[in-house]
Amino acid sequence: MADEMFFSPDSKSLRRGKRIAPRTETSRPCLVWPEDAPEMQMRGVILDMNVYGMLIRMMESLPPGMRIQVQLMRDDAFRESLTKPVTAMVVRSIVQNDGLVELGIQVVQEAVHQGENKPFRKPLQKPRLRQHGRTRMYTRHLRPSGVKQRERE
Repeated sequence: MADEMFFSPDSKSLRRGKRIAPRTETSRPCLVWPEDAPEMQMRGVILDMNVYGMLIRMMESLPPGMRIQVQLMRDDAFRESLTKPVTAMVVRSIVQNDGLVELGIQVVQEAVHQGENKPFRKPLQKPRLRQHGRTRMYTRHLRPSGVKQRERE
């Protein structure tokens, strides 16, 4: 971890790693298997994670560059799944002093393609102006009482 630190001259001089987003610490059981061999499921525990990657501790070691599937499990007995499997790639594999292996994995982000069809847009309706033919407003000539009516010529 110390080798991932560097110093910069600004006020935030100590920065850790080169992460896109901070990771959230967790202790979630997971199943890991190579993408080409789904029957070879290995148990592990996710130590921290974010949208872009995870740190998994497990008994077996996997080589960097291998594409794997990771499925989070709901229980410690690895019976009930929590999510659907996520495709990832092993970035680093570090053997710890206690014999366990920590795998740094990067989640493979599938590109989202826009469909051929354009989205449906309702045409903008302009308010219709009425024809200036006949008016529908009628007026009455009111006169106050006591005023004589003018004679028509």
